[in-house]
Amino acid sequence: MVTGNAVDGITERIALQIASGQLKTGDPLPSIRKLAEQYHVSPGKIQQALGRLHAAGFVRPRHGVGVIVCDIQLYGGVETWRYLLRFSSKLPDLAIHNVREILETLHLFYQAALMKIANDPGAVDAAPARRAVNQLRLLAATEPARPADVHDSVLHILRTIHASLGAGIVQGLLNTLGGTLADAPEILESLYSDPTEHLYFWDQVVTSIETGDVELGQRALDLLQDWHTQALDRLRTHLTP
Repeated sequence: MVTGNAVDGITERIALQIASGQLKTGDPLPSIRKLAEQYHVSPGKIQQALGRLHAAGFVRPRHGVGVIVCDIQLYGGVETWRYLLRFSSKLPDLAIHNVREILETLHLFYQAALMKIANDPGAVDAAPARRAVNQLRLLAATEPARPADVHDSVLHILRTIHASLGAGIVQGLLNTLGGTLADAPEILESLYSDPTEHLYFWDQVVTSIETGDVELGQRALDLLQDWHTQALDRLRTHLTP
């Protein structure tokens, strides 16, 4: 029996069953009536939960069969990831895998931005990014800085750089990826507990934009790879009993 917000609880329980493999791709869910009996709620609440699961990419209706489980690795979207990251403490291996993918994707964005800057150094206004770095510097001087605030500050630096590059679609993707991490406190703690790590990296990146020193920017990206490894190790320790 679920408590609190019944629709939220049912949605998360079924999503977790799918993410953990307890419900497998192609499996049909029980009928709405049976689910209502199982969770001691009205059929209307089950329909709401199934609607959310459909929107998040976990299930889909199939004519003549009912509601079946989707392959979330193939068809899952941003909303799917939001749920998966919220399950970090319950599914640590999956969480580490997903965070690694997010960090690798962000690294591709950094590399693409650096290439644009190298091709046309004068096209980027570094002033907004420098102001954003200075805000992170102030945050680093605050003891202790909240990981969520560090994450927001880093994301703001990213926004300013890509806005200067005119990358509208990339900007949307960055906002989306950044937002998925905000839903998982365990991940924020592992990745953003120390603002000085991020301050050093972003200061180097923005300096490379200001001076047109692409090699400095590339060295900073090389350092970022090492940080990704350290951050994932911290996350693994944090999630493993």
